[in-house]
Amino acid sequence: MVQLKLGTFSASLGMLHNQGVRYSTVIDLGCADGSFYLGYVHLGLLAGTVGVNVDANSLYEPSLKNIQEVLGGHYRIAAISDHDGEIELQTGSHAYWASTLSADASYWQGGMNRPGQILKVPAVTLDTLVRELALKPPFLLKLDVQGGELAAFRGGEQMLAETDTIICESEPVAFAAVYQFLARRNFRLFDFTEMSRSTDGTLLEFYPIFINERVKYQPAELAPQGAAPVISAMEQRRAVLLAENAKMLAEIRQARASGRTA
Repeated sequence: MVQLKLGTFSASLGMLHNQGVRYSTVIDLGCADGSFYLGYVHLGLLAGTVGVNVDANSLYEPSLKNIQEVLGGHYRIAAISDHDGEIELQTGSHAYWASTLSADASYWQGGMNRPGQILKVPAVTLDTLVRELALKPPFLLKLDVQGGELAAFRGGEQMLAETDTIICESEPVAFAAVYQFLARRNFRLFDFTEMSRSTDGTLLEFYPIFINERVKYQPAELAPQGAAPVISAMEQRRAVLLAENAKMLAEIRQARASGRTA
């Protein structure tokens, strides 16, 4: 069984793999140099799948060609959106941070990332991509598209119906809309991974993982030997907390009695 650090892609994919969840096709949107798919094929978690790497920035094409030459599969230099044709890509302070969101979107407010040159790039929907490449379900879908998640989902209604697992970069302000969209399409939240925080500890971004309701994931029993040890542990925990409460209350009373504010 795969055993990896909790809170990472590796652990979540490993847990699903250990319970027999397998995919025919892995689609990585906003794949950059294709490291996600390559890494997990190498690790063994995505062995035997067909990989589809998609990014709107042609900077990454040499890397994606190299991966295709060794692993097969497909790559596409395009933006995934809710329509086929063409779309404007707003470049950012780094190639990783380009977005199809306009320069006045909240995505660009604050932080180190500032909007730069606007490029016209090909646009394609997920449903079109699946049809054109004759991709086979079940799918694992990963998105790292800098605010373009809902547009990508809207263009993939048919594909989502055959998707078992979704990994989606999100910010706290955007998460509710992503969750609601997927929950209405029979996905449930499975895990939170890869959390990124600012220097003061504020949560900046993370990757929630969703699984389709049809995926029969059965968590391990909390106490396979029965409930008694768990109940005993809860009683011990309460005793510790009561002792801590008594200590803090005594300190507060003493502080008040001596005229100090507690």
